[in-house]
Amino acid sequence: MKRDNVGGSGWLLALVLSILTSLILGLTLVWLSIENTDMTYSIGQLQTSVSERNALRAKLEVERDRLLAPYELGRAALTLGMREAVPGQIRRLEDGAAKNQGKQ
Repeated sequence: MKRDNVGGSGWLLALVLSILTSLILGLTLVWLSIENTDMTYSIGQLQTSVSERNALRAKLEVERDRLLAPYELGRAALTLGMREAVPGQIRRLEDGAAKNQGKQ
């Protein structure tokens, strides 16, 4: 008769252990799901930030190209009182002279 009692307590112990294991695995699954959701949200925010920065960079490149256009540079030069150089005004430095002048 003692043998039946030991066998019954073995089943009870196995049942308790399986319930505890199920609870622990369930809590782990919920925690991982929450972490996954948080990570997905963070990644979405970072992607939005990257998209905004790329759009701003594209706008700035367009603005730079517009400002560096020959027409715009000519207009800016006129407002500053500048004009095109005449043939005798431009000085060209040789390679050696440019290197020496750069060191000074």
